[in-house]
Amino acid sequence: STLSQVLNGLYKADPVKIVEKLENWLRLREQRDSNPSTDPGFVLTPTAKLIMDDLTYAQITESIVVIYGASGVGKSKTLDEYQRTNNNVWKVTASPSRSSLTECLYEIAMELGMDQAPRTKGPLARVIRQRLKGSEGLLIVDEADHLDYPTLEELRILQEETGVGMVLVGNNKVYTQLTGGRRNEDFARLFSRIAKKRGIHKTKVADVRAIAEAWHVGGSTEMNVMIQISERPGGLRLLTKTIKLAAMFAKGAVITEQLLRTALAELETNE
Repeated sequence: STLSQVLNGLYKADPVKIVEKLENWLRLREQRDSNPSTDPGFVLTPTAKLIMDDLTYAQITESIVVIYGASGVGKSKTLDEYQRTNNNVWKVTASPSRSSLTECLYEIAMELGMDQAPRTKGPLARVIRQRLKGSEGLLIVDEADHLDYPTLEELRILQEETGVGMVLVGNNKVYTQLTGGRRNEDFARLFSRIAKKRGIHKTKVADVRAIAEAWHVGGSTEMNVMIQISERPGGLRLLTKTIKLAAMFAKGAVITEQLLRTALAELETNE
């Protein structure tokens, strides 16, 4: 309606900002039209398939699963895809500001749609427990390495009392704080409730091949470059960013080795 008023000379305020926004929108659309999207979206790599199976297991058996390991192997993207394609799946992400017991519980309440949830841990835990009972759902906690023992213990009790499936995902700290030198009596109690563990410590060539196929990148030279990129810090995350930029450079043409190298150099320059 605002645009119609501007075009008909009826807009009473200064139309300059509206016209600038329209110009920016048109320019962005022209750029998109000149760079046809070949992004396949989520790619079910062999590693992603294993993670999907673990998530399904946790939800069906109403148990706790821990998925841990290196960053950039596709964990978080797979969690998002599982949530998108399944019912009663709730995902929260821990962080330094959301690592305490109260903050973690409040984050779960927000994910459950409880906009008026209490802000104290006792009442908060009770309303969450009531909401999850009988849901046959799955609660995923990403970046769970930020959580301390009291929070992990509260999550264990929450899982036991509600029967909801639970998956803790993060780096190796998620696992080492349950085992090794820190596996005291308290942590041993929590460790004993874990039904399944999945360690993913590096990217796999099979994952790179799956991504290459999804992007229609053939050729052995291109594949070798993609494998080299996947072995860098950031793994598949860096690889995907590189391919997306290379696809923009290609403008609908085939993604070549040179385009991949140029895209990687561009990303490294900006880092």
